[in-house]
Amino acid sequence: MSIQLSPRLRRIAAYVPQGSTVVDVGTDHAYIPIWLLQEGLSQRAYATDIRPGPLARAREDAQRHGVADRLSLWLCDGLALCPPEAVDTVILAGMGGETMRGILERAPWAMEKRLILQPQTKLPELRRWLAGQGLAVLDAALADDAGRIYLIWLLGAGEMDGEAAVDAPLLQKHDPLLRPWLAERIKRTGKELRGLESARTPDEAALAARRRELSELNRILREGSAW
Repeated sequence: MSIQLSPRLRRIAAYVPQGSTVVDVGTDHAYIPIWLLQEGLSQRAYATDIRPGPLARAREDAQRHGVADRLSLWLCDGLALCPPEAVDTVILAGMGGETMRGILERAPWAMEKRLILQPQTKLPELRRWLAGQGLAVLDAALADDAGRIYLIWLLGAGEMDGEAAVDAPLLQKHDPLLRPWLAERIKRTGKELRGLESARTPDEAALAARRRELSELNRILREGSAW
């Protein structure tokens, strides 16, 4: 029986082209690589996790779904055990932006691959850093999963505005999830701004960046009345 992906995981998997060899970092149950193997989108896949428990569950799931012989599981931090020549697509999903940056800094070769990210936090900081590495958001999508909206990026070599509050592909698509996602971003950014403002020694650069971001998010939401 084919494994069933949640809306978030299915949207991530949609960015994987036919014939890809994927490594899923921080894989937990390895649902994405198992699904890719079952659907014939990949003939070989890899998954890593820093904890033995999730990898044990992933191994059981791979055996149950008949793909254990084509899925390699590595207990390691990020991409530490993944040879660059083994994969063409790298997935980092369900972790904070700072964690993603650390993984990519320790494995810079990954930024030369098809890169699919689903960051949970620190979106502006991560986007700014990625732009500085010569990467651009080639496409972006939103997924509603159990009442929470997630952002997924497809990245590749190119130039982008690292200060942009919203990725151009999202605006071009007029995604129906864009308005509630913007409202949540505004709420979260406002909370972060208030926290910075109340600090005993305010970080002026961070304050200015958050104020710019909040202003831009509000502008986009106001101008998107047609969504």
